[in-house]
Amino acid sequence: MDKNTLVLRGSVIAFGAALLASAGSAAMADDDQNTRSVDVGVEIEPLTGPRSLAMTVESDSTVLTEGPSTGLERVFTGTLPKVTVTDTRAPGDIPDDAFWYVMGTASDFHDEEGQNTIEASHLGWSPRLVAGEGEGEPFVEVGGDVAPSDPGLGDQELLYLAESADANAAGGRFSAVADLDLVVPADVTAGSYSSTITLSLFE
Repeated sequence: MDKNTLVLRGSVIAFGAALLASAGSAAMADDDQNTRSVDVGVEIEPLTGPRSLAMTVESDSTVLTEGPSTGLERVFTGTLPKVTVTDTRAPGDIPDDAFWYVMGTASDFHDEEGQNTIEASHLGWSPRLVAGEGEGEPFVEVGGDVAPSDPGLGDQELLYLAESADANAAGGRFSAVADLDLVVPADVTAGSYSSTITLSLFE
């Protein structure tokens, strides 16, 4: 291989590199031409429409687990999911001397086959306010403990309540839960049972 041949190959390699660099620049230029951006903006005006008093529940289910049972009865415990009342109304929209309150009632427990029933009277609760969400406010009160015996939660029972105007002025957001207790005879028929606690907000 002579000296001229070596020079020729070097020129070819340099030319190829130049082509690759040129192609890369063209591809980047095409990419730039096909790339666009969109700015997203939003202006949120002060709330002027209808405001509301509303209730939310943190979960739609809970599970009871067996606790300190005895030879005469079996005890199952759990917790009602957090119930929050939020009041976004303007103070002028609140009726004078109004209170809002949350009531709860349970249906009977039925097993999966629908053959066995545990009456709702066997279910009780102990309401309490959630720390940091209304706890300690003098105008927010929980209902009394309901023992797991007749009527239990078979009737409507108070979870908690508040004086509407004071609660609204204090931030308008308060939460409560309840410790649940199911007590049944020791010879209760084994199985998977379910009940529904219906919660209702009134003013």
